[in-house]
Order: sequence, then structure tokens, then C-alpha cells
Amino acid sequence: MRKLWLDTDPGFDDWMTWAMLAHDPQFELLGVSIVAGNAPLCATLDNALRIRQRHGWQFPLHAGCDRPLVQRQETAQDVLGAAGLDTVGRVLPASNGRPSGLHGATALIDCVRAHPGEVTLVAIGPLTNLATAFAQAPDIAPKLREIVLMGGSTDRGNTTAVAEFNIFADPEAAAQVFTAGVPISMFGLNLCRQITVGADDVARVRSFGTPLAELFADHLAAYVGIALRRGRPRMALYDPVTALWLARPELFTLEPAHVAIELAGTHTRGMTVCEFRVPAKAQPNARVAMQVDATPALAHALAQLQVALK
Repeated sequence: MRKLWLDTDPGFDDWMTWAMLAHDPQFELLGVSIVAGNAPLCATLDNALRIRQRHGWQFPLHAGCDRPLVQRQETAQDVLGAAGLDTVGRVLPASNGRPSGLHGATALIDCVRAHPGEVTLVAIGPLTNLATAFAQAPDIAPKLREIVLMGGSTDRGNTTAVAEFNIFADPEAAAQVFTAGVPISMFGLNLCRQITVGADDVARVRSFGTPLAELFADHLAAYVGIALRRGRPRMALYDPVTALWLARPELFTLEPAHVAIELAGTHTRGMTVCEFRVPAKAQPNARVAMQVDATPALAHALAQLQVALK
């Protein structure tokens, strides 16, 4: 059973990723750290506590960094709503749970040290918690099995012309992570945009016929609504591609590359500059996802959700 740690900033697609990982027998989820990203930490943490309680999960939950390493805070509230977890109807019930007393970076350090060489770190928000952990405990980088992250792009951005949100929200943290020497599998916008969800998928989730499925479908409908407001019928599926690759790697094509984070460009700050001419021009520091067989990948995601939303 593969040991995982999830670092997240819920977020609807974060919720979907978490549910897929939590209910896959291939994986053991050792803990979850929360970071500011889609919304401020107070909101992403509240969302995480609500999600955990509604599912009845017992995973340790740890509040992490509430701001980027250097720059001012960026959020996606203009797209995802004030709480970062919009809905067309039902809302997640309030939680009476609390996070652990450990900071998310500290909890991650303890976990990696307790399971050297075994932990896959799934990072689907800004990389502030990871960079903080590496700065506090440089010894954990070689002890990680790998990092699987949703972030970056080989082409267009979604926050600026060239920058993807998770990287743009804390480029300095991303730069530290990509130079830490940990094996990285990067799933950027170029890959995520190949898998989309629409009204038919909302209807499919509703057909599961449980109260939790109805709740989830209301949030999925709001997520699809982001695309509808922009004149498109379907919405790209972002964070869950990490869970899909972990479960079904045969559906994906990844290529080695050297990924550098642009920190100084007037128009390109937060860009993931991917050099695929390796090793001739640079030494690879990541594998970058390029292609996915979208139809079976989405079918697998919906099958996993049917299990998770009982």
C-alpha cells in the first residue's frame, strides 16, 4: 500500500482529489496539511474540517502556512467565491472538529522522518508548506519517495498569460521545491485541460442517489458553472489528475524536463519554464505530464467518486 501525504487548499477540486485518494485501497493517507491558496487559511481550513467531518474521515489534519514566503497573498476567491468552495445549493455542514496542534510543515517533517523513503507527497495548492518544511528540515528531501503536484504549465497560464495559480500564488516556494532534489511529477494546465467535466457529469453524480452525492453534485455544478460563465460547456479538471495518475499511470504520458520558476519577469513571474532538451541543455529535475487518455481517466474518477459518496 502506497503511503501518501496530501497538502491542499480546499477548493472543490481539492475535495474531489481527497475523496478519490481516501477511498482507493491502493493508498494509505497518513495526514493532510492545509495551506492558504484558493482562499485565506481560515477559509481553506474550515472547508477541510467540514469535508473531513461530513465524510467521517479520521485523517490527522494540520493547519499550515497562512501567507506566501515573500509576496502579498493571492487567492482565487474572484473565481471560486469568498469561501473558495462555491455551490448552487447545499452547503457542507459546519464542523465542530479542530486541527491538530502541529503546524502543517512540522507534521509533514515528522511523517517523512517516520517513514523514510516511503512517502509520496501529493501537493495540490501553493507550495508554501513544502518549502517551509524543506527549509526547517533539509534532511527530509532525500527521504521523500516523490512529489506529485498540480501546478504550472508548459504553455498558457490561468492567472496570468503564462502563470498557473498554484505557482503564481507563491513562486519563491515553488522555486525552492523544484530545486530541493526530490523526484517531481508535475501535472500542469496543459494536461489538466485534456480532462473536462460538464452537466452530464453533474447528473451522473446525482444519480448515485445518496445525500452526500447530492451535496457533492451541487458543488460540482458550481464548478462547471465557472466554464459556463465564460461561454464554455465544460470545465477543466485540475487537482484530481494527480489522484488519477497515482491510480492509473498507464493512462498518462510524462516527459523528463528541467523546470525553472520565473521570479523576476515583469510579465512572466510565476511561469514554469520547461526545458525538454535534457540532458543536452539542462539536467532534468521533474517529469512533466503531457498527455492523458481522457475518457477512461474520467470514467475512473467517477467510479471512485461513487464509492466515496456512499
